[in-house]
Parts: sequence; structure tokens; C-alpha cells
Amino acid sequence: MDAGRRASGRDLGLRAAGVGRRGFTLLAITAVLTACASVPTTTAPPGDWPSIRTSRQALTHWQLSGRAAVATESQGWSAGVSWKQADQVSDLNVQGALGVGGVHVRADGESLDVETSKGEKVSGEDATSALERTLGVALPIASLRYWLLGVPAPGSDAQEDVDPQGRLASLKQNGWSMTYDRYALQGNDWLPRRVRLERGPVRVKVLVDHWSL
Repeated sequence: MDAGRRASGRDLGLRAAGVGRRGFTLLAITAVLTACASVPTTTAPPGDWPSIRTSRQALTHWQLSGRAAVATESQGWSAGVSWKQADQVSDLNVQGALGVGGVHVRADGESLDVETSKGEKVSGEDATSALERTLGVALPIASLRYWLLGVPAPGSDAQEDVDPQGRLASLKQNGWSMTYDRYALQGNDWLPRRVRLERGPVRVKVLVDHWSL
């Protein structure tokens, strides 16, 4: 009889221990799921595109650095690029372009100055031709300062396609087509990480490594 009670007691103890283990497991899983749910994500809530567009177009001081690749019917190259915007002055540097060397471009909306790695300095009306001759593509500097920020250039018609996050997905303006397929979160703002630009046979890809606003 005592042996039976001891056996029964052991069975109850084992069942209780099993229930306890299952309960502990459920609590542990619940704790893990709760912890996972509370981990902050790297996404930002959807933004208001009209407000984003207006505030981004009004930015007067910003910088980026990264890489660019250009392909045309007759040539192609890749290089490191940096852009510095200070008020109306756009300062673009292209360094290490395969078969091109380097080029420094300065534009203020009214004038354009181009200096190549070969020491050629051109200003005024001839600068646009010199830039196209050096890079193999006529870059629209005045519009590019806005396109790189992920907004259309003000003052001309544009076709915009905005994604659910309130970010520009594609843009058509001034004969160019832009695709934005990668973004980087800077604080609470999404800024383009990769931009593809096309016009006829010309293909330009810009990959941004670093933003500074």
C-alpha cells in the first residue's frame, strides 16, 4: 500500500513537473515573442509626399558621396562622385573615371565652370559642351541637384510615381526618366541610395554611400 502511494505520488510529481515545464516553455516563448515585437524597426511611418517634396526642394545645404556609372552607345565608365550644395552653388567632383580621369563642375544656376584633370578650364557657353565631351553625357546639373534628393526640379512639369512609404519611386522630367529603387533612412527621412537615370541611349546610375544634410 505504501509502495502504491509512493508510486502514485511520483506520478503526480512527474505530471506536475511536466505541466510546470510546459508552462515555463509557453512563458518563455511568449516572452521571446513579446521581446521580438518590441524591437524597434528601421522603417519610418509613411510620409506626406507634398510636404516632403516642398521641404526637400527648399534644402540649400547638403552633401553626398558615392559612385556613378555611365553607359552610352559608344562608351562607358565608372567613378567616385561627390556633390556639395551651398545655397545656389552646386559643386560636383568626378574622380577616377575609367578613360575619363577627373572633372570638377561648379554651377550656380546662371553660370557653369568646368575643369578637367588635364588642366582644361572652360566657363560660360562652352562649358556645357566641354562637360559633355569629357563625360560623354550632357548632365542637367540644374535639375540633378533636385533629382538626387528624390524630388522633381521645381518650375517644370513632372510625372511622379510615389510608393506607399511616401517616397518617389519614379520620375519623368525634362526628357529624363528616373527610377529610385533603394533608399536609406537618415533620421526620420528617407533619402535615395540608388538612382537610375535614362535618356535615349544614355544610362546613368548613382549609388550614394553617404548623405549629410
